Amino acid sequence: MDVPFSSSGAMSRAHYALVRKVETATPQAADQILLAEVQTIRNQLTRSTLTLKQCKEYLVLLLYCSMAVNPGVHVDLEFALPHAINLAEAGQTIQDKRAGYLFCGEVMPAEHELQLMLVNSIRKDLESSAISRICLALDTLIQSPSRDVIPAIQTRLHDLLSHNSPDVKRRALLAFNKLSEYDADILHDIASKARKRLSDSDPSVVSAAFTLAESLLKGKHLPEDKYHSVVSGLLDATWSQRPHPSESRLLVRIIEVITQLGPSKHDLEVIADVVRYYAHRGRAAYALLKQCFRGVSVSSTELLVEVQASSGISFIKEMRHLLAVQEPNALYMFMSCLSSVDPQLWAGTTPEIPSVLEEWEVERIMKALDCEDKLIRKQTLRTLWRVDQNIVESYYARALQGDLPSSSVHGTEDHLPRLLEIVDIICGDDGEAYAIQLKNVLNAAEGDGPLNKRPVLQEAVEEMLARIHTADSIWRSACIGVLFSSVADKENEVGPTLMVILTALFCEYLELSPLSPVELLCGVADRVTSYSPSIQDACLITMLRISAACDEIPSQAIEAVKSLQDRSGRHLARRCVQFTTLSQSKDTLRRVIADTRSSSLPDFVLALEKYQADQPRGASRSPSLVPKSPPLKPHTPEPSSSRASPLPSKLRYAAYEAPRHTPKLRRKSSSSSRHSDDGSSHGGLGRSSYQDPMTMTITPGDLSLAAQTSDLRSIPSSSPRMSRMSPLPVVQILNEEPPTGTGSGAADLIALDSPFISEPAGPSLANTISSIMEQDFEATWNSLESGAARGWCEASIDAVLRRLQGLQRRLRVTERDRPPFEGDLKIVIAPESADNWSKKGLAAIRLKESDDDSCLWWLRCEDDELRNIVKATLR
Repeated sequence: MDVPFSSSGAMSRAHYALVRKVETATPQAADQILLAEVQTIRNQLTRSTLTLKQCKEYLVLLLYCSMAVNPGVHVDLEFALPHAINLAEAGQTIQDKRAGYLFCGEVMPAEHELQLMLVNSIRKDLESSAISRICLALDTLIQSPSRDVIPAIQTRLHDLLSHNSPDVKRRALLAFNKLSEYDADILHDIASKARKRLSDSDPSVVSAAFTLAESLLKGKHLPEDKYHSVVSGLLDATWSQRPHPSESRLLVRIIEVITQLGPSKHDLEVIADVVRYYAHRGRAAYALLKQCFRGVSVSSTELLVEVQASSGISFIKEMRHLLAVQEPNALYMFMSCLSSVDPQLWAGTTPEIPSVLEEWEVERIMKALDCEDKLIRKQTLRTLWRVDQNIVESYYARALQGDLPSSSVHGTEDHLPRLLEIVDIICGDDGEAYAIQLKNVLNAAEGDGPLNKRPVLQEAVEEMLARIHTADSIWRSACIGVLFSSVADKENEVGPTLMVILTALFCEYLELSPLSPVELLCGVADRVTSYSPSIQDACLITMLRISAACDEIPSQAIEAVKSLQDRSGRHLARRCVQFTTLSQSKDTLRRVIADTRSSSLPDFVLALEKYQADQPRGASRSPSLVPKSPPLKPHTPEPSSSRASPLPSKLRYAAYEAPRHTPKLRRKSSSSSRHSDDGSSHGGLGRSSYQDPMTMTITPGDLSLAAQTSDLRSIPSSSPRMSRMSPLPVVQILNEEPPTGTGSGAADLIALDSPFISEPAGPSLANTISSIMEQDFEATWNSLESGAARGWCEASIDAVLRRLQGLQRRLRVTERDRPPFEGDLKIVIAPESADNWSKKGLAAIRLKESDDDSCLWWLRCEDDELRNIVKATLR
């Protein structure tokens, strides 16, 4: 949030500060901040001195916390419901009462025990003489209806249908419509009043009355023929006023209701007049014209022929001028109208009715197939399919062969979406045909390369899953049957895009499978090794989900997973172990599935990760970037782009012996006994407590940290955060390679400028350095807010660190397992000048490791030249 408080729209300073904290934190840290804020507010709400203003602010903050957490994190706000009800009851202003009602509507379940207390507040506000309070109570009824409230407010709500205020009448009609879902009998006594509201002088009240009339029709409280006659009368009365296109909302609503009831001949004649009158009134009339042609689309061809003959109006001829308008909206409007009318009325397919369009207009329609706008292309395909199916089938055959002209903007990138559009039009309601054609489209779009080299077509994945979710049960069942069967057919090739689609469908629609879970599991196991690691990961998760439905895991699947584990990287190996473990523990796996919010693949992954996080950390825990005791191995230079080392934290040193008691190591440095300003020796060391410097052990962790810090002497003693700390001893990492011809160089591996002098219980060198760096990094990061950038680097953290060291600048590194931003490697590029707080040459970098040995980076740097250099290095 880069706006000041006055322009932010925040309710209070606390609200503003919380939002800023959350927006600058990592997702995990943001969740912790929000949960901590909820706990703080919970404690504040128990204070006896709590005011209504404070209560309102706390409730708004709680709602923000519940909506800002990441999916899968539950925030329980039920403890604040009594305060919300009290605010709705005792609030002195509409804003206070609205906050209380809003909180109850968002948090309180429909059958909650406190609903009765809320009913009392609603009843009091409905009986108020203030219109604003009445409208607020009615809004609450509309948004949060319940069965308990009906007996308390039914009589008053009936009276409000005759209120003088149109705002009250409109809300009362909508409230009755919502409450009728709980008790349909409440509509019996208001049918006559609802019919009167259809003739109300206010258009918004009439529109609400139409909404309630639909419920009255379903409940048989309003005869359909009588209702149709009333609406037809309203159509005549409204059309006689010839409203301006910008004021035609009521006319649009009336024609919409006429369309639902089925237009009569008289209705169509009026609609024809409306089309002729508004066809040349510009874009403001498009909504009304669109609704008119929807009414035409539900009418029979014979009736339309009679109407055109009696009125002398051709629906399409009135709209043909839009073809000459060089505007996408006009072309879409024409194609939408064209697809709504039977081709017999305009295409010249029958000798009785000649063609309405000229040759150049037909050519313009055909060119719309190659339009850049997706909606225009689909409307054109739909229209041509109704005219002649052979035209679309021929166009589809050319598209599969890649003969379609590419759009001028997107090049060949729009080839796949256009193929899917054609398939959608050709297959229509046949789910089985859609699945067959989908496989043909994916094979044509992916190419003939090896499966692990083919791309995953994201557009096809999104389009297919959306199509499955929105389809009816018959279409979905037919489509899934064909797709699932392709996995078990070994002769049938399943490309990476189709496999990604199947992994999602297996999790969500396993019960619709025509194959047994064992057959599906074996089919996926036979194919899993053919794909890239990212798809293998999705396959393993799906196999684990399928295994929960298997009585016994086939040995074929277990062997395939073990084989994959032997040749996989760290992440996939962990996933293979997870499959082997959980698939053999059905009770545990079923508990994990029961914890998922839905049956989707992402939610199942979240449940798996939550289960894994709840387990005690053992040997499989991923090591930190700078481990406490890394193995010391000879250094082997690697290119910066190499990913051979999955752990960027492994530092390589030759084995060395413990430092010997030599005079060189025993010499003192004046910095080792430097005192603070108050006269006390830093670290609790005085002359009387002097210890032998060789009693201080150098741990491999100290050595590793020093190795990643190019110059520890760059930490200034004059820094504001470190002015009371004595300078640190410097650890120099010498050349690990022994000189040619020498037996060993281990004895002189480490040289110390000053001895390590500390108490036995004092902090280690690594902890002291890390503490200083943590403070320094957090201060640096917060001071560079205006120069932020982020991105993804395909190299590992180890390679990135070596690249940054190659810039020949001073680096300060903080371990991943230390705050701030735990889990990220923190790096500060320090300026060359003595002023460490200068922003010239200063940069702060955070690196987060990925499972595939790439990393996500955040950069803050206000020096444009340095920022460009670092960004080029990270990319």
